[in-house]
Amino acid sequence: MGDDANLASPSQLWRMFGASKSLLAFSVLAGLISGGCGAGLITLINRSIEEGQRGATVLAPAFFGLCFLSLFSGALSTTLLSRVTQENLYRLRLWLCRRILATSLRHVQSCGPHRIMAALTNDIGSMAAAQQALPHLFIQGSKLVVALIYLGLLSPSLLTLVLAFVICGLFSWRLPQNWAWKRLKLAREADNLLFGHFRAITEGYKELKLDSSRRHAFLNDELDNTADLLRRRENNANLMLALADRWSECLYYLLIGTVVFLVASAEEIPRETLTGFVLVILFIGEPLTAVVQWVPAIGRGIVALKNIEALGLSKSAELDNGSVAETVDRTGMPLTIEMFDVSYGYSDEDGVCGYRLGPVDLHIAPGELVFVTGGNGSGKTTLALLILGLYTPDRGEIRFGGQLITNENRESYSQNFSAVFADSYVFESLLGYSSGDLLTRANDLLALLQLDTKLHIMNGRFSTVDLSRGQRKRLALLAAYLADRPFYLFDEWAAEQDPVFRDFFYLEMLPELRARGKTVIVITHDDRYFHLCDWLLRLDMGQIKERHRGPPVKDKPSVTESSHV
Repeated sequence: MGDDANLASPSQLWRMFGASKSLLAFSVLAGLISGGCGAGLITLINRSIEEGQRGATVLAPAFFGLCFLSLFSGALSTTLLSRVTQENLYRLRLWLCRRILATSLRHVQSCGPHRIMAALTNDIGSMAAAQQALPHLFIQGSKLVVALIYLGLLSPSLLTLVLAFVICGLFSWRLPQNWAWKRLKLAREADNLLFGHFRAITEGYKELKLDSSRRHAFLNDELDNTADLLRRRENNANLMLALADRWSECLYYLLIGTVVFLVASAEEIPRETLTGFVLVILFIGEPLTAVVQWVPAIGRGIVALKNIEALGLSKSAELDNGSVAETVDRTGMPLTIEMFDVSYGYSDEDGVCGYRLGPVDLHIAPGELVFVTGGNGSGKTTLALLILGLYTPDRGEIRFGGQLITNENRESYSQNFSAVFADSYVFESLLGYSSGDLLTRANDLLALLQLDTKLHIMNGRFSTVDLSRGQRKRLALLAAYLADRPFYLFDEWAAEQDPVFRDFFYLEMLPELRARGKTVIVITHDDRYFHLCDWLLRLDMGQIKERHRGPPVKDKPSVTESSHV
C-alpha cells in the first residue's frame, strides 16, 4: 500500500488480491461465457420473432442449449468468485494482523484499540466486499459491451442515442455518489468512536454498574450521541445512494420511452429493429443494475483502505512473514545492557511534548537483580519498555553486549527478554511452548504456583483463564518461565499476590533465577525486600534520583528442591 492515504483506488484493491489468480481467471471466464450466452439468447429471441414459426423451430435447440450453458457457467462463476473472496478475506486478516504486530508499541497505543479493532472487523470486511465487486463489475461490464455491439449492428443511430443517455446518466449519477462517499467516510469516523464506547462497556462494566449517574451520562450523552451521529450519517449516505440507484433506473425507462414514444413516431424505424432495441435495453438492465449496486461497495472498500493506510502501520518484512526472530546474542553468553543519555518523550496530537523520561545512563551487568521503584508517573514502566526494546529512544543509544541496538536489530534484541507486565494478557494456550518437555514443565509449574486446582492443560491449552488478577499473573509467570530467556522483567508482579506468594516471589523465585545466571529487573514498591537486590534505582519525574547497591545479604534463604522453578 502507498504511504499517502489519498492514493487508495480500485486499482489498489485489485492489486491486493492474494487468492489464486487461476481461480479468479476461471471465475471471470465463466462469467464472460454466461454474459455471452445472455447476449446470444437476445439475438435468438429477436431472430425468432422476425422469422416466425419456422425460425422458432430451427432456433429452439440452440436457445435451450444456451439457457443451460448460461445457468452452469453463471453458477460456476459465482462459486469460484465466492472461494476467491473467502481466500482473500483470510489473507487480508492475516496481512493486517502481521502489520499491527510489526508496528511499534507506541504507534499502536497512539492509534487506540478501538481504531485497531474497527480496522480488523469493519474495514477488512469492506475491503473484501469491494474486491468481490471488482470481478462482478468486469463480468457485467462485458455483458454490457456485447449488448451494445449487437445494438450497433441493429441501428447505429439508436446506439448513439443509448450511449448519450449512458454518458449523461453517469455524470448525473456520479454527483450523489460522491456526496454519499463523503458521508460514508464521516460515518466511518463515527464508527471508530462507537467502538471506543463498546470497549468502555466491556472494560468499565463494574464502574458503570455501580454508579447510576455515571451510567446515565454514558448512555445518554456519550453512547447515544455517537450512535445517533453514526445513524444520521449512514442514513444520509444511504439516502443519496438510493436516489442515485432510483435515478439510474428512471433513466433506464426514460430511454425506452424516448425511443418507443418519441423517436419511433418521428422516424420510420423497422419493427424488427425496434423489437431488438427493446430486448437489448431489457437485457442491459441487469448489468446496469449490478454496476449501480456494486459501485457503493467499492466506495466503502476505498474508504476502508484509506482508514487502514491512515493507521500508519509498519511494513516490516520480517514480521510480515510470520518468521521467528533470532536473538542478538548468538553466543549464549550473558551480555550487558547499557543505556547512554537515553530520553523518551510523550507527545499529544498536536506534537507538543509533555512528560519526558531521561536522560538516563544505565549499566546492567549479567546476572544482576535490579529493583526499580518510584511514585506513580515517575517513569518506571517507560524505562522498562525502553529496556525491552518496545519503545525506541528519542535520543541516546542502547547497547547490548557492546552492540548498538537499531531499528534493524531491535526485534531480535527483544527476543532476549521474558516479561510479566502489570496488565499482562493471558493467552488461552501455551502458544509455541507445548512440546513434550515443555508441557511437563508447564504442569510442574502449574502445581508449584497452586493453580492446578483451578485449571489444567489439555493439548497445550488452558481449560480456563477465568481467574482472579493475582492468579492470572501467576499464569502469565508460568508462560514467561517456559520461554527461558536470559533476561526477565516483572512489573509489579507481587502487587496483587497474597503474603505467601509475595514471599515466594522475592525469597525463592528471584534468588533462583539469579542462581541460574538470569538477569532480572523488578518494578516494585515492596521496600521490605529491597535488601535482596544488587541495584536499587529510584525514579522521580523521569529522572533516576537514587542509585545504589543493595546491602549484602549474608544468609540468603535457600531454594528448596520442592520450590525449584
